[in-house]
Amino acid sequence: MSSPTGVHVQEIERRVRILIADDYPVIRRMVRSTLEEHPRFEVCGEAEDGAKTIEEAARLKPDVVVLNITMPVLDGFEAAREIKASLPKTAIVILSSSVDQRFIEEAKKVGARAYVAKTELGNALVKAIETAVLGGDFVLVE
Repeated sequence: MSSPTGVHVQEIERRVRILIADDYPVIRRMVRSTLEEHPRFEVCGEAEDGAKTIEEAARLKPDVVVLNITMPVLDGFEAAREIKASLPKTAIVILSSSVDQRFIEEAKKVGARAYVAKTELGNALVKAIETAVLGGDFVLVE
């Protein structure tokens, strides 16, 4: 099976550690549930605001941070900038309810590997994470 960028997803041979960051507990639960169905994904932590996301990323050193944009304390873009500065190998996947071109462009600027609409939470999020971990091109799932 290959990803939208042609990268073979079976190339992921180890567990992928994922930090989920969203200010809504119900969204975090939904994302966790979706990701835990994937045999190679391990949700290693959760955070409810941008500052906590940075702290948890520094502590856990995840492979991927699934990050909402609009969060309290620090927004997702600022959190992504700080995470990429200290953990450049950590892939950032933006999960947002807003599919706005300005947000998508900002996501690319902060080094996000994927941008996924919350309406596409299931299989699309899994494929975006797989592509991001393997270093594929930026993925947009609306």
